[in-house]
Amino acid sequence: MSRKSISRAMILAFILGTASLATSAVAQTVAPFKASALVKLGDNVKYGSYVVYKIGDGIFKINDPGVTTGKSGAWGVDSYLIVGKTKAFMVDLGNNYTDGYAPDLIAPRKNASEEFRAIVFGLIGKLPLIAAPTHAHPDHEGMTGALMNDKRVSLMMPNGEDLNALNVQFKITPSPYKTFPPGTEFDLGGGRVLKALQVRGHSGGSTVYLLTPDMYLFTGDSLGSGFGQAFPRVETLKMFAEDSQKLVDYINANFTPFQRYSIKVFTGHSWQNKYEGWWSPKHALLDIGYLDWRFVQDVASCSNGILQGKWLVPGSGLQYVGKMEYTDAWPSASGRAIMVYGTGTVITTLEAAYQAAGIPMPPQQ
Repeated sequence: MSRKSISRAMILAFILGTASLATSAVAQTVAPFKASALVKLGDNVKYGSYVVYKIGDGIFKINDPGVTTGKSGAWGVDSYLIVGKTKAFMVDLGNNYTDGYAPDLIAPRKNASEEFRAIVFGLIGKLPLIAAPTHAHPDHEGMTGALMNDKRVSLMMPNGEDLNALNVQFKITPSPYKTFPPGTEFDLGGGRVLKALQVRGHSGGSTVYLLTPDMYLFTGDSLGSGFGQAFPRVETLKMFAEDSQKLVDYINANFTPFQRYSIKVFTGHSWQNKYEGWWSPKHALLDIGYLDWRFVQDVASCSNGILQGKWLVPGSGLQYVGKMEYTDAWPSASGRAIMVYGTGTVITTLEAAYQAAGIPMPPQQ
């Protein structure tokens, strides 16, 4: 080889080496996520903006603790990751910290996409991933951009949700999302199956995911959590009453009492669970990590009881307990009527409650 050829080879090697180092530096902008620390139930690891909890065998909660300086979902939101033998499934994609979200006063965070991906792929390894929001609100589909260009990821959206919401909220094309109907089953291998069950009201296609045989129910915002759920319009209240009862009926018909009693309900905003069905932030906080089958039944009984006017019937179990106090976490619900049945809460207006029940509203109300 001539001296000139050797010089060219050395220069080329230097350029390639430099490019390799640059690529490596980009790939290593965040530290690896160490899933090995999640051994026992309840183990948790703080990583970047998130706290990751082990809530089952191969089942994880990815908690965004939130900040009280924001609005709505900025107060904290949860995503869930279920690992099967052949596939993994992610329920909800949290807030958008890659670009931020001005309406909720959420600012962008450095390395947000890289940290989110590090957690997800640190937990599932080389398995393909299905990622599906419970509904198309900004705090439940926010990190779509971090996953949408990865060939290992299939993005799915329940029928009835507004796919264009992604474009409106984040200027992200919704084209990577494929829709699926209620009743769709996602087989993760090893006997694990997630069934999608629609519970409309909070949104047009709001969906819960029931994991069997583990009996974990991931509900997003569909059933509410500690604060309950708000339905100021008669149409959405009736829709919710119908679908929540269908959910109860489905579980009653398809599972044994022991299976039903073992259901663990994980909501989209677990920090609200500590209010335990009550309406006031002044209520003593309780230590509640997840809700249960009783909660699912009580929510259905609460909404259907309103349609039957049962808050006016002494001893029915449904109570009108006053009006919602102002809270920074949910300012729009202030002044609405609070209906409580056991651990289930529905927040509506008295006008809507009377109208839904077909009862004239007394003038003094």
